[in-house]
Amino acid sequence: MAKTTLISEMLKFHFGSKIVCTDGEDGDLARVVVDPATRRLTAIGVKQGRIFGKTVHLPFDSVDNATSDGVRLRVSLADVAAASSGPVEGARLDSKSSVELSGSASRGTLELVAVHPGSGELAYIVTHNLRAGQDTLIRAEYITSLANSQVKVTIPQTTLELLPPYRPDSVLQREVERTLFAVTALHVDLKGITLRVLDGVLYIDGNISSKLRSDMVTDQAMGVEGLLEIKNRLVADDVLQADLARALGDDPRTRDLPIGVYPRLGVVRLSGAVHNNGQKAAAEEIVRNFPGVRSVINDLVVDPRAALLRVMAPSEGGNTEDIVPGKWVRHTG
Repeated sequence: MAKTTLISEMLKFHFGSKIVCTDGEDGDLARVVVDPATRRLTAIGVKQGRIFGKTVHLPFDSVDNATSDGVRLRVSLADVAAASSGPVEGARLDSKSSVELSGSASRGTLELVAVHPGSGELAYIVTHNLRAGQDTLIRAEYITSLANSQVKVTIPQTTLELLPPYRPDSVLQREVERTLFAVTALHVDLKGITLRVLDGVLYIDGNISSKLRSDMVTDQAMGVEGLLEIKNRLVADDVLQADLARALGDDPRTRDLPIGVYPRLGVVRLSGAVHNNGQKAAAEEIVRNFPGVRSVINDLVVDPRAALLRVMAPSEGGNTEDIVPGKWVRHTG
């Protein structure tokens, strides 16, 4: 079975977006060129200079990534400067291209073209004003023909009216932030979370106190109309705690040492005791380099007598004596 390409993985070409080469920025995206027969993007047009600059064409395989942040190329500024400005075969599409609904007088303009990575096969377009006053995402299955400056789509009017609007990233961003802030239980966690909407995809990064609350963030964000996909990459403290305890237990430098691990939104406090300064430094190194850790507070105490971590060893560290005499455990997480 072929792998389904997620919206977040597709290449999205916004006309007028900046062109970023391997060694700097040069020009804007003027057009894309699509083979009408195979419906694959074959080239992009890069306009150099603001007013009198020429437009050169680069093959699709020179594109590394494309989002509303810009088109990142695998080639250098010199390669772009040496590219041909001559005509190219295929349907040339730009921001002035019309999007026409078959059997209707409805007309819109082309906002962006999205293609599958690797193949360049057309995935969807976004058109402005095909439905009055809004942007609409039209999947490739509804596109019936491509020509210079023209895209024709065939879609029942009732289906078109039911399609949700393609909402601007800035609007979606504000609505996501309002939606999550309305959940009182998340207020403490929000300071560890970074939210960004890019091309209709919500990226959630950072740290949160638990996997349950991470799922809560996704569930709440799903209620925002217009989001095409949610990429929740939050690191939950309870998951991070278990993973770090396992990492310390697997490393020969810290194996079987009485080390307590206490994450708080990715800030990890190490508490307990080790036998020497080398072990203390090794524990901090292991934790600091672990994915999802923001910083480390190393409260480990060097104690050559240390053998076990006391049951009541406080998360703030600095104590090698048992608060409840006679109670011992080997590891806490």
